[in-house]
Amino acid sequence: MSRQRGSEVHADESRSESSASGAHLAGRTTARMCTRSSAASRRRIKSSGFTIAELITVVAIIGILASVAMPIASFGIRRQKEIELRERLRRLTTAIDQYHDLRLQPPANSTSMKKPPDFGQGNYPKDLEELTKPIELNNGNYVRLLRERDLIDPMTGKNDWIRLGVNDDPDKSDSNTEQVFEVHSSSTALALDGKTHYNEW
Repeated sequence: MSRQRGSEVHADESRSESSASGAHLAGRTTARMCTRSSAASRRRIKSSGFTIAELITVVAIIGILASVAMPIASFGIRRQKEIELRERLRRLTTAIDQYHDLRLQPPANSTSMKKPPDFGQGNYPKDLEELTKPIELNNGNYVRLLRERDLIDPMTGKNDWIRLGVNDDPDKSDSNTEQVFEVHSSSTALALDGKTHYNEW
């Protein structure tokens, strides 16, 4: 009987030790898992921090490049407009001269204008719009000296040219005569050469 009780006591003690050992192992495992989870969280935080830092760096670089590129782009646009202005002025002047040459031809000539000039107009067009309309010649043909888009000033985006007549002072801002001899841009902005204004071209 005493042997049986001793065996039961011994078994109980073994189970207690086994349970304590299992609990200890479980605690160590849990502690390791918590440590690993904490380390992984720190790594994620560090990784996220690096990403934000890189993003800030990229944004800063883009801002610097944009600040450098904007003046260059603006200069290029202005240069292109100046080229267009010179070409537009050349077309207007050429059209005015062609109109004048047609008016100077004898009325009996087949290539002279069929419609006589208006009273007080002279041999130059009374306005620039007249150059965009078909001009009938004595031979029945029509000529158009300008397109409507040629009347747009590239510097202002409008048809607001300074129009001067034959007897007008070149320094005047506009003319009230019934003929157009010369045109200038109405823009008073300073050109890229830093010396002239567009209305002086």
